[in-house]
Amino acid sequence: MVETIPSAFIPEQKILLNQINPKYAHHFINPFLEFLKLDLKKEFKLQVQIREKPKSKINPTLKLAKPKDAEIIAEIVKEDYEGTYPYKEMEDPEEIRNMMRSGKYKFVLFLNKDNKILGSTCFVLDFKEKKGYVRTFVVRKKYLGILDATKAYIGSSLLIFNRYRKNILIWWGEARTADAKSQYVNRLCSLKPIAFLPNKDVFYNKIESDVVIISYSKEIFKRYRSKKRPRIIPSVNYCFKYSQSHYNLEDPEIVSPINNCKFNYIRLTSLYKQLKVNKTIHRFNYITYKFTFEDSDSYFKFLYTPRVKNFEKTEYRVKDSEELFVFLQVFKKMARKLKIRYLEAYVSAYKPSHQKLFRDIGLTPRGYIPAWKFDKKREFFEDYIVFNYYEGKLSGDIEFIPEGKQLLRFLDNYYT
Repeated sequence: MVETIPSAFIPEQKILLNQINPKYAHHFINPFLEFLKLDLKKEFKLQVQIREKPKSKINPTLKLAKPKDAEIIAEIVKEDYEGTYPYKEMEDPEEIRNMMRSGKYKFVLFLNKDNKILGSTCFVLDFKEKKGYVRTFVVRKKYLGILDATKAYIGSSLLIFNRYRKNILIWWGEARTADAKSQYVNRLCSLKPIAFLPNKDVFYNKIESDVVIISYSKEIFKRYRSKKRPRIIPSVNYCFKYSQSHYNLEDPEIVSPINNCKFNYIRLTSLYKQLKVNKTIHRFNYITYKFTFEDSDSYFKFLYTPRVKNFEKTEYRVKDSEELFVFLQVFKKMARKLKIRYLEAYVSAYKPSHQKLFRDIGLTPRGYIPAWKFDKKREFFEDYIVFNYYEGKLSGDIEFIPEGKQLLRFLDNYYT
C-alpha cells in the first residue's frame, strides 16, 4: 500500500526572486511556468518558496474577482486609505462592476482558507496599445503582517503577466515613494523605476511623490522599437543616460533648436483668436480640457483632477511649433488660474522643438521611456520623455530602491 503525503507537508520548491533580479518580464515568468495556470477562472495558490527563510504568514488562494465582489473591494480600498484615496472610482462598487464587465480590468482577490477576501489588486489591459497597467494593491488592515502580501502580489502578477504575455508587451504603473515597499515588490515582478514624478499625488491627505515603474517584453527591443535615432535637447540627455544604461540604447542626436526666433507673430495672433476651450466633466469630478483651433484638426487635451490639483494624461496633435506654442501658453495660464501643483506631459523623443517648448514653460525632463507609445499603422513603439513640473517644496520622507536612487543621481546631474 502506497501512502499519500498531505500536500501541506510536501516541501515547496525554492525560486528566490531576489536572486533572479529579472530584467525583462520573461525573466520573472519563466522560472514559475510549471506552476502557473492559463485559465483565470480557476483558483490558484503559489506553492513556491520565494524567500531564503520562509515566513509563517497566510499564503492566500488567488481568485479572479466577479462583479458580486465589488462591494468588498471598494470597502477594503476605503479602509486601507481611511477614505482618502484620491481616485474615487475605486471606492465605488458600481464603477468597479463596470470595470470588470468591460473586460479590460482584472481584479485578483486574496482569500484565506475560509474564502474570506483579505485584499486585492488590479491589472488594466489595453490591447490596442499592447500595454498593461498595475494599480490599487490593498490588504485589509486587520491582516497586515498576517497575510503574505508579497506572495499574493507576486502570484497575481505571474498569473496575469503569463496569461497575456502575447498581447501585452509592456507593464507599467506608478509606485509611491513614501516608503519603498511597493517599489520593492514590483521590482521582484520585473517592474523597475524609469521616471520621477515629484509631488504628483496626495495620499492620506499628504502630498507624495511617485515613480513610473515599467517592465518590458524583450521582443520590444528585438522587433518592435522604432529604428529612428532619438533626437533630444541637452537637458533630456541626463534621464536618457539612465535608460541607456538599463536597455543598451543607441546614442541619441543632441539638438538645440531655436524655436522662438522663427515664429511668425502675425500667425500667433491669428491662432490665439481661433482658439477654443472645451471642458468636459466626468464622473468622480474628473475634468478633461481640450484646446482646438477653428477649422483645424489640431488639438491639445489633458485631464484635470481637482482633488490632487494636477494636470496629466496630456495628448496633442499639431501641424507646427507655432500651434504648440499657443496651446502651451494657454495650458500654463490655466494652471496658474486653477492653482495647479503638478503638470505632466509625455513628449516625443524625436521632436526636439516640442521638447524645448515644454522646457520653456517650466517643465523638466525626469524620465526617458523607450518604446512607450505604439504606432498602430506602422506597428512599432516610439520613445517618449516624461516632462513635469511641481509647485513648492519637494515632499519629504522619500524612499527608493537602488534603481530609483540611480535614476535620481542621473537627474541630479542636470542641476549640477
